[in-house]
Amino acid sequence: MGVPVDWSRPDGPGIEIAVARRKAGDPARRVGTLVFNLGGPGIGGVRETVNAAGIFSPELLERFDLVGFDPRGVPGSPPVLCPAGTSSVPDNPATAEEYDRMLARLNAYDKACRELSGPVFDHADSESTARDVEAVRAALGERTISLYTLSYGTLLGQRYAELFPHRLRALVLEGNLDHSLRRPVDFLTARARTSERTFRMFGDWCRGPGSGCSLGGQDPAELLDGLMARAARGEIHEPGVPEFVLTPEWLAARIDSHAADQSFWPPLDDYLIALRDQAASGAARAPEPTEPPESVENPYAAIFCSDFRWPIRDFGELSRIRDAVRRAAPHLRWTLTGWRDVAGCQGRDIAVRNPQRPYRFRPGTPPILLVNGRHDVATPHEFAVTVARRIPRGTLLTYEGVGHWTYDASPCARAAVDRYLLTLALPRPGATCPAVPVTAEDPPTGGENLARHPSAETSAPFRR
Repeated sequence: MGVPVDWSRPDGPGIEIAVARRKAGDPARRVGTLVFNLGGPGIGGVRETVNAAGIFSPELLERFDLVGFDPRGVPGSPPVLCPAGTSSVPDNPATAEEYDRMLARLNAYDKACRELSGPVFDHADSESTARDVEAVRAALGERTISLYTLSYGTLLGQRYAELFPHRLRALVLEGNLDHSLRRPVDFLTARARTSERTFRMFGDWCRGPGSGCSLGGQDPAELLDGLMARAARGEIHEPGVPEFVLTPEWLAARIDSHAADQSFWPPLDDYLIALRDQAASGAARAPEPTEPPESVENPYAAIFCSDFRWPIRDFGELSRIRDAVRRAAPHLRWTLTGWRDVAGCQGRDIAVRNPQRPYRFRPGTPPILLVNGRHDVATPHEFAVTVARRIPRGTLLTYEGVGHWTYDASPCARAAVDRYLLTLALPRPGATCPAVPVTAEDPPTGGENLARHPSAETSAPFRR
């Protein structure tokens, strides 16, 4: 469907947004329309609508018309394209000169992306997407909609509630970002503290009875400290991928991404053992040359950096923020995704069209359900607490386990979300769902499968 590329000029040039609808399985008991967004930033919704049985419960699919869309900047709608063979991932600069070179590189990258993408590059922010959702509602002829948003999608949900409260029947905000948070050090250290805590929880589980952990009595924190020292000397590589020598930053990212989801703890044990027993890497083997494409789809920075303004004066301030992260996470010492979200927005040629601001929920906003994991690295629980306090009729349900997508992980959380969407009944204030126990029968995502070269350009931190 067509929408203005710039909502401040509604009669100006337009773009086409891809939208899909799956009609309610039981029309006689239909509640209404449920629009959803799974975050990313950069996850589409058209394909997910087709595959909705793997996402939402049968009851929701019976009772709601389900509507998904590919947000502006995402393939399916006009995508953000960027030159292949270059990177928008920030460095970890050791000097002011390296910092200046990073800023120049990121700025040049944006100019090239804009040339390839056209006007959507400058209008990919979450407020524009919220206005697109309102256009979808109007096109469907619905007086109100229900909206389910996950992770980065909560920015869309929060902004839609601020702009169009009278058009909302129900809103689920799961895995919340705090869009009133303005200091980059607060954003980074919240993630770092949660990362360190989940790694300690992994260690406690690993040493406990019945875990089957190969580490035995070895302290995972001490093992990680030793691996970090070896990574700093260039002595370890990703298991099975000798051309990918692990830096301390990439090692932290690999450990963090799997400690952050308790279903990945059993294979994380195997991964640490593989690194511990690995001989020194020596020189890296060069990968086989390939012919790169001219461009790649990469909407991440165009979306995120238009939603967040992180003022950092100079390299000295960046270094002080980095030191604060290391104090917050003394063993992991790093949060790659958080670093990308803060350092990666410095020097950009991207207008911040939807910057952080105090929340402004107006009278008439319906009761809203917030859901968050107590130990959620991607969107720390303290973010959800802040957002819930700002919503006059907001109720926060806390999942007591480790992980990000609680609707998928916790039958208790799924039941609460379904009940709210179907009946508008909210849990009692302060309600919690128990952690789901870790089992050795969890999907075998580790070992040789854990050892894959991570793509920093495509693996967004808020993906499920």
